[in-house]
Amino acid sequence: MSEELNPEEEARTILDRMRQGGMWEPMGLGLCYIKTGDKSVSLASQENTPISAQARIRMRMLIENIGWKVDETETKITNVENLDPAERHMKAMQMRQEQAQNWQCDCGTPLSAFALEEGVWNFYGQEEMASPDGETGIVEQWAVVISCPVCDKEIPVEPYDYALLAGDDAMITIKTKTMEYTALDRVEIIKRVDDKVVDSVMILGTFCPMSGELLPPHARGSIVSFRKIEEEE
Repeated sequence: MSEELNPEEEARTILDRMRQGGMWEPMGLGLCYIKTGDKSVSLASQENTPISAQARIRMRMLIENIGWKVDETETKITNVENLDPAERHMKAMQMRQEQAQNWQCDCGTPLSAFALEEGVWNFYGQEEMASPDGETGIVEQWAVVISCPVCDKEIPVEPYDYALLAGDDAMITIKTKTMEYTALDRVEIIKRVDDKVVDSVMILGTFCPMSGELLPPHARGSIVSFRKIEEEE
């Protein structure tokens, strides 16, 4: 096992990996940071709890100690004291989705205006990463590549950010360079079996049995319909 990162090294690694406009929510602190520049972040929100108030001070010191700037001039205080866990989660998701609408291409086009349904899943290898409990493990690195309709720039977006932009329903369709898979729900599966329309249905594993492509982890084990992209393009 490799040596654990200290807090400064861990923060630097996270911030360096983030794309412009990306969000960082340190676990359990009730804080949300947005990357605004090469070496700058803004504190977008803070929960109105003593834990978050104290963490805000510690995190500012930590981030500034690694040479980054923190802007707290427009920080929103989120009232969560009277919310149950489900309500807190829903409120946090709503805020993240609102932030995602502000993400832009270098040309100024909002990412939300892209043809998100045409995003292609790409595998970028494996990387050893530390979990919140300090353990390290090998994690697959995936991104959904979306293209700007104005300048044609291709932008890789992390799966979590892609779901914020396109919605959870977008995650049921996986498009690779050669195949497109759409997860089927229970009703759709029963109907296809009853109608004996199962020629284009399969259960996904780690690799596609037709193309041999590595598939995203969340797609593995799914019952899907499929099509070869080259057949229609």
